[in-house]
Amino acid sequence: MRPLVRASALSGYIELVQALGENPKPLLRRFNIDPDRLDDLDYLIFFHSLMQLLETTADTLQCPDFGLRLSKKQNMETLGPIAIMARTSSTVGDALFFIARYISHHSPAITLALDDTSAPKFPRIMLDINVADYPYRHQTTEMSIGLMANVHAMLTENRKKPEAVLFRHSRTLDIKVYRRHFACPVLFNQECNALVLTPEQFDFPIRTADSFQRDVIANYVIKKSGGSPLTFIEQTKFIISRLLPTQCCTIKTVANELFMHQRTLQRRLKDEGHIFEKIVDEIRRQDAQNFLAEQGMPMAQIAGLLGYQEQSSFNRAAKRWFGVTPNTYRKSLLSIAKQKS
Repeated sequence: MRPLVRASALSGYIELVQALGENPKPLLRRFNIDPDRLDDLDYLIFFHSLMQLLETTADTLQCPDFGLRLSKKQNMETLGPIAIMARTSSTVGDALFFIARYISHHSPAITLALDDTSAPKFPRIMLDINVADYPYRHQTTEMSIGLMANVHAMLTENRKKPEAVLFRHSRTLDIKVYRRHFACPVLFNQECNALVLTPEQFDFPIRTADSFQRDVIANYVIKKSGGSPLTFIEQTKFIISRLLPTQCCTIKTVANELFMHQRTLQRRLKDEGHIFEKIVDEIRRQDAQNFLAEQGMPMAQIAGLLGYQEQSSFNRAAKRWFGVTPNTYRKSLLSIAKQKS
């Protein structure tokens, strides 16, 4: 089943495309998106359609920074009721926690996580797009990180900037464009997409804090979305994806992250029809497809991000997944990308 996203993710799209001299309606209809319903709070579209629309629009308009430009037209209200939870939280850290916990109400294809353990002096909020079979996601990723930077600016009353912005993909624009947009260092070919902050920014107080209103909205979102934001399997997959680059992704370490014994994790996975090793292999395959679509990402780095200590192990896995070597598969992806453009 393909994930959905609320149409508010395209806030500002029509105005931006028109400003760039193009009619947005044919582009939207090409991907089965009704241009007259973009303001409908309950209108949902396929996340694949969103990704394809943004990539196609950037190519059609010859505007490689389209995702960044679109994020400038978006703000916290793009997240709907989650924005109310954020504004009524006590601190920026609490607000980011609630956004991360309930982001699936906006789209189950997006995962956010707060990481304050790997580098305690520089906590970060990490973003991942959980969509298989479509590795072309530069525009969507840059729009999403741009939106998160806007949210951070609003929560800190424009008084704080991120310490850095991290992207998993290769740089496609002049670095000055990114630095001008985010007003901080921007790094590419990283292990995750993230805003890097400071403990002081996490502790920044929010003047509109109202815990009662926040909890009321949280209960509403839970009922609206039908329960827990992330299922047990989704949580497991996200933790595996986060641990792979550390090359310490074992069932024991994943179980520790889930606060359970590894035998308990094995039993729960078996009860739901899953095997740990097969989940790891599938995540590696999906990530490999995404990384290989990045022309500038070295093979050794890809192997490391997938949790392989040896390049040869990655080569064997790629032949099993794709039937060809990583280099051959990358060439086929890049050839398809050129045909699309």
